[in-house]
Amino acid sequence: MKTLLSLMAANCFALPVWADDLVTRDVLNEQPLSDADDMVVIVSKLTIKPGGRIPLHTHPGDEHAVIHQGGTALMPNGQQMAMAPGMAMFFSAGDVHGGVTNEGDADIVIYTTHILNALEPFQTLAE
Repeated sequence: MKTLLSLMAANCFALPVWADDLVTRDVLNEQPLSDADDMVVIVSKLTIKPGGRIPLHTHPGDEHAVIHQGGTALMPNGQQMAMAPGMAMFFSAGDVHGGVTNEGDADIVIYTTHILNALEPFQTLAE
């Protein structure tokens, strides 16, 4: 159990790969998954400031996300998309996602829940 807690702490300090002033991830809670010593659940608040971009990336587990404060985002295919409050998203383990730029003039705020293997890196860039 000590090893798992150490790995969880290391994951927390490694968040996120894309850290800068325009994109921040605040970990709100991180706990081991019941009955699975090598799995962890991480709940975070992701803030994308105007002009901020999340690069394409993957996770070693599932991600559930809900838009709290929406806005206009430029998607990887070059299309604009309205991200509305309450909109839910799901990305399976290994799915490439991200590549999103906030094109609005207000923050986009997303709450995420990751269910991950604690023995693997939180995310891997896919660009």
